[in-house]
Amino acid sequence: MGFTHWPHVMPMEPGGCIDFQTESSTRHCLVTYRPDKNHSTLRSVLMEMSYKLDDAGEPICSCHSVQTFRGGPTCKLLTKSAIFQNPENDGSILVCTGDEVSNSALLWDAGSGSLLQELQANQPVLDICPFQFYSDVPRLSMSQDVGSHWTLNLPAP
Repeated sequence: MGFTHWPHVMPMEPGGCIDFQTESSTRHCLVTYRPDKNHSTLRSVLMEMSYKLDDAGEPICSCHSVQTFRGGPTCKLLTKSAIFQNPENDGSILVCTGDEVSNSALLWDAGSGSLLQELQANQPVLDICPFQFYSDVPRLSMSQDVGSHWTLNLPAP
């Protein structure tokens, strides 16, 4: 039986990476970076991964930046982001990132880069976990779990 997984170098910026998420069915990944001397805000960079076969039939993987989502000027906590398919099953992808300054989770349309909604919390959002049950996106803050119902006119089950 042959080995089916091979390591590939991802073109990521040096330093400052705090999160790496993937959406396997669309071959997208989301890399989140802290603000630094060259970038004044938190950035989540959406990248599309692809591959082609070389002359020997071996896969050559690559990826390129598709969209950059910007957050606030601070990142004292390790905030996780999320990338997931739109629950409307229209083939689009959504990105959700935390913003320490506004104590909110920002919901973005990955294709257009537009901010769809700002989901408020009473403390900084530490983690985002999308699931498809009445279109809820829970957010984990320092002291409590907070659930927020989207207002994007998504169909109910």
